[in-house]
Amino acid sequence: MADVKQIIELYSELADKPEKDFGWEKGIENAKAHNYSKEWFEKLPPKVWDYCAAVGNPFEQADIKEGSRVVDLGCGAGVDLLISALLVGEKGKAIGVDITPKMVKKAKEHAALGGFLNVEVLESSFDDIYLEDESVDVVISNGSINLTSSKESVFAEIYRILKPNGKIYFADMIDISDNDDSCNDENSCCASESQDWANCVAGTLQKEKLIEIISKAGFRDVECTGLTHYKTSETTSGATFKATKIASAELRETHWDNIFKTKDYRQVLWHQNSPDMSLELIEKSNIEKDSSIIDVGCGASYLVDKLLEDGYKDITLLDTSNTSLKIVKERLGSYADIPKYRCSDIMNFESSKKFDLWHDRAVFHFLVLKKERAKYFEVLQNTLKVGAIAIINTFATDGPTQCAGLDIVQYDREKMLQELPLGLELIEYNKYMHNTPKDTEQRYSCFVIKKVLL
Repeated sequence: MADVKQIIELYSELADKPEKDFGWEKGIENAKAHNYSKEWFEKLPPKVWDYCAAVGNPFEQADIKEGSRVVDLGCGAGVDLLISALLVGEKGKAIGVDITPKMVKKAKEHAALGGFLNVEVLESSFDDIYLEDESVDVVISNGSINLTSSKESVFAEIYRILKPNGKIYFADMIDISDNDDSCNDENSCCASESQDWANCVAGTLQKEKLIEIISKAGFRDVECTGLTHYKTSETTSGATFKATKIASAELRETHWDNIFKTKDYRQVLWHQNSPDMSLELIEKSNIEKDSSIIDVGCGASYLVDKLLEDGYKDITLLDTSNTSLKIVKERLGSYADIPKYRCSDIMNFESSKKFDLWHDRAVFHFLVLKKERAKYFEVLQNTLKVGAIAIINTFATDGPTQCAGLDIVQYDREKMLQELPLGLELIEYNKYMHNTPKDTEQRYSCFVIKKVLL
């Protein structure tokens, strides 16, 4: 694990004594060696450059537009932060994030010294930043991500705060040794107790491993754009990277389509041979056989088969995976033309038709962004008739924390009530156990929600 205390102590000392020789390059000559722009040297206060411990130049490949919001992850004393502030202009904003209190204070002092009114500095870990979902256009970083022991968590947080198609440009230290097995443990940490985290050696990953982690976090066009002259040991080198955030809806479509193309849907953990809880609640709702039902995130569920057997005819199947809808259509055989099939992510779903019943076996709990959860309920309210009900299933608070390799949000009564907007009323809450095809158990919560007249 990263030695956070050691890191804070070292960078606190750098904040106090920028003239000290720490054994690695820093200062204005280091910035010049990384091809920092002459304009920046002229516009930033001279003393700021004393703190420049850049391992590369994240701006060489960056497209940062005026008016943008940029986050500098591991901003230190604020060199790259103030450059970002120059690039985004008065209408934009540059936000620095750092774990070292003295560096946060120093960055604020330098912003004030330079007369920057578009700069904010936060003291925060990199995997839990106090910023809203999808509120940032660009994230930059310089020699800081390698200091974290869980790169996966950091890039998940970067993904969360970036807008769809937002960019990340960063420079960092990588492992250039020939040891392919150096960073293969589950925490993506290649440190032993004797290794040095603070000096950017212990936390480094090989280029291919880092690209893999970034890609799995939901980024496309992930590229190492080159190595730099910066060295912290014989086996490490500075390198620059760039990537683009894939929009959540696009990410879900690709993820689920791949699952239904490559796996037997009858063996995935969420599969039910008979969706008894859902059928019981639908029967309890007392809707008529000609009522309109929408099964949201239907996947390849057998719910539609059971509904057709029970005499329901007005059924719409909605899923982000076209492959899953094809599977259901083929399975239904002579009944295949009765349901209506809609391939769409829930965020993009629109319907002129109003439904009497909304069923969701497990879509809502995949929406980890608050903005997406609000959109989900907006779509639900626009789609349901007044007085109609929605049956929503999620993992319970003592259930799994992931499904199909994706993070989820667990719910109980209290947490669901916090999410419900005006116009939706929780009328029933149940917990139940799902026995998986692998003979394991998963705890679910089931919510019955009514659309009421405001």
